[in-house]
Amino acid sequence: MDKQSIINRLLALPAEIAEAEEAVLQVNGRVVLAKESLQAKEDSLLLNNVIDGKNAETRAAQVRQYTQNEREALADAELNLKNAVARLGKVRDEFRALRAVAELLKEAA
Repeated sequence: MDKQSIINRLLALPAEIAEAEEAVLQVNGRVVLAKESLQAKEDSLLLNNVIDGKNAETRAAQVRQYTQNEREALADAELNLKNAVARLGKVRDEFRALRAVAELLKEAA
């Protein structure tokens, strides 16, 4: 990587960081919505007497059974959030590394 490509990359990275931050915010919103959806479904099951197990373990199993789709949606959203956060970290790390290289090149000149 030559000096000009380092400069070009350093100039491009802030926009990529902003995009990655926006992606994290959007995916985080999806996680919140998925949690709310799961909670609403659980509440509906309990309030409408759909859950009728004789003990807590049975009732918990019934809730899990009836909320499988919502739990999968939440798991997907959480995985997407982890991926978005990792992407943001990667872009920020690259920016820091290139800034360090630029400082070294500046000192060497």
